[in-house]
Amino acid sequence: MAAQDKDISQPLTGIRVLDLSGDMGVYCGKLLADVGADVIKVEPPGGDAMRRTGPFVAGVDAPENSLNWRHYNTNKRSITLDLGSDAGRQLLQRLAGNADVLLESFQPGYLDSQGLGYEGLSDGNPGLVYASLTPFGKTGPYRDYKGSDLVGFAMGGYMYATGWPDTPPNKLWGLQAFHTTSNRAFIGILIALYHRMATGQGQQVDVSMQEAVTTTTEHVNTTYNYTGENAIRCGFRHGGQFVATWQCRDGFVSITTNTQKAWDDLRAWMDKDGMAGDLMDEKYGDRFILRGEHGEHIEELVEAWTLTHTRQEITEWGQANHHPWGPVTTAGELLDIEQLWARGFYQEVTDRENGIKMVYPGAPYKLSESGWQLTTTAPQAGQHNRQVYCQELRLSDEEFEALIASGVI
Repeated sequence: MAAQDKDISQPLTGIRVLDLSGDMGVYCGKLLADVGADVIKVEPPGGDAMRRTGPFVAGVDAPENSLNWRHYNTNKRSITLDLGSDAGRQLLQRLAGNADVLLESFQPGYLDSQGLGYEGLSDGNPGLVYASLTPFGKTGPYRDYKGSDLVGFAMGGYMYATGWPDTPPNKLWGLQAFHTTSNRAFIGILIALYHRMATGQGQQVDVSMQEAVTTTTEHVNTTYNYTGENAIRCGFRHGGQFVATWQCRDGFVSITTNTQKAWDDLRAWMDKDGMAGDLMDEKYGDRFILRGEHGEHIEELVEAWTLTHTRQEITEWGQANHHPWGPVTTAGELLDIEQLWARGFYQEVTDRENGIKMVYPGAPYKLSESGWQLTTTAPQAGQHNRQVYCQELRLSDEEFEALIASGVI
């Protein structure tokens, strides 16, 4: 299918967003755009640096071919603007006067120094929701610290609990800290917009990557607060429940034994296969022993057994007996999962540049009335300059051409 036209009202239809964010906040802009907000991606002249991040469509390194850029900027418009120039700052102030949300991820204090902070822009637009995403927040002793996704994952406390007991802390794949920060910003922006509906007043949303990551550590902080003990890295096991991922004949499978029936069913199946060892003994009847002194012995027996079965066999038997067991799916296999296609999660779009059919991931939720839509693919750098500056800001053709000539846009 092709990208749809924006002719259906969505939850955020009518909300205009200026997206000045970098890697930390670009996903937040996508979340807003995908539910109807008019998100204008403000790029420096020549285009955002994200456009140079591979991999690239057909292996061709070009700004419009970055799969990274295409994924994070669906449904957005693009303008170019040099915020380092007086004319550029004045234009942003004018754009902010008609915006509902401004999203940014600059170092604390930078935009304030340019007259583009919340105080400066909200004077002309009291209803503006101004969302700032920073590594450690806009206040506190760490406010000026730099922070990458890796640093956020580490200093948020999640990395210490990830990995194996005998290895250094591990990082999860991808930009999990950035994604978590964008998710929290998305929630904060929606709350601020809801507040504005009731009061007419905008506000600043201050999102700290460190705090966003810290909220995802589940029981780790609580356990330390009450016991004084740091979490132990559990490798292929979940630290708080009876969940583990085992190697089997054709990959890996996750088995959850969080109920007595699940544990009893698992060892009964192993016993039927003649591979339960001594697990049918009475001393193994309590599932809490999975985390006790016999844990290593139990794991050796379970893995020896899973290696004799396929992921599908274990998954189907577990699900048939009402247990949450499932295969570990590889990235390549995700595109072949009929459940995701049946629910319309994947959207197939014909690329406007080379005619290649591309598959985009959709939203992890569905609303019965209106919700996520793929209406347009990621814009070219400055694709909407004339539309925004001339039609919406009412600049003359002469003014527009002068901005181009001076390098402001």
